[in-house]
Amino acid sequence: MKNCRTKRNKIKRLLLAGVLSMGLIGMAGCGQTEAENTEDRRYIAVICKGSQHEFWKTVEQGARDAGEELNIKISFEAPEDESQIDKQIDMVEKAIRNKADAIVLAPLDTDKLNASIDKAVRQGIPVLTFDSDVTTEARVATIGTDNRSAGAIAARNAAELMGGSGKAAIISYVEGAQTAIERNEGFCDEIESTYRGKIEIVGLTYCNGDVETAKEQALDFLDKYPDLKCIYGANEGSAVGAAEAVAERKLEDKVSVIGFDSSDAEISYLESGAIDGMMVQNPYNMGYLGVRNVNKVLDGRDIEDKFNTGAAYVNRDNLYDEYTQWLLYPLGNAGD
Repeated sequence: MKNCRTKRNKIKRLLLAGVLSMGLIGMAGCGQTEAENTEDRRYIAVICKGSQHEFWKTVEQGARDAGEELNIKISFEAPEDESQIDKQIDMVEKAIRNKADAIVLAPLDTDKLNASIDKAVRQGIPVLTFDSDVTTEARVATIGTDNRSAGAIAARNAAELMGGSGKAAIISYVEGAQTAIERNEGFCDEIESTYRGKIEIVGLTYCNGDVETAKEQALDFLDKYPDLKCIYGANEGSAVGAAEAVAERKLEDKVSVIGFDSSDAEISYLESGAIDGMMVQNPYNMGYLGVRNVNKVLDGRDIEDKFNTGAAYVNRDNLYDEYTQWLLYPLGNAGD
């Protein structure tokens, strides 16, 4: 098997070519800001769902690069984990107090951020959402993956791995998060419409993106359903936890794991067989396009209401394709 690390210099060159073709040039630092914005240049607050997973680090880099190109001050904040909705609300309120010119937000809940978003807009601060959306119409646009469609693609690949029949379980992350809802519904609707009476979804749990919680939930499913054929992990933490459980029980040849997002841990489990496939998004573009487009709003320009950054299904057959490697390693890797 080829080794990912031997290709990374080439992947970096591919990344640079892709970046230049889209006008994504420049690298920069991005500091967090606590004080009121008193600088002449614009200040955009980027607020994510978390900071620990590689997905959010890649979002941050995209936002940093856009800020450098536009000479915009960028702050980056996120709760410690994806269950801390109140902390995220506090971050939005802080950005308002600090007189941010705009906010780019990955909301943890479809409804609970609405009041703060409405408040920001009333004070002349446009809010653009990414990764997830909200129900208030005050936000100017949303950027992200078509998660319902991606969930359906995951379901079709899961069904193929299951031979078209058997039991499957879902480990999702934050109950109430729009992305989780859509990924779950996309998966379930596809199974119901295409494999009704053949594939049974025996349970749905939420791990708040925590790997250890997801692992325990996966072990519970394996204990309760010895004939379980597949686990769908709807984000990075869910997928890694499910893979750890399957690997611990040495069930790689009996239980398929379909994941979402990508990280070194997920890629390693894909190579070893504990993960069979995963839906890979484009988080760099979420951060980059989020900053670029909310800046257009500040310039008084019109933008589209929705931007789809796409997702690709990755398995061992296409893992080493050049485009796949670009998606998996958009930032390159230390030590190259």
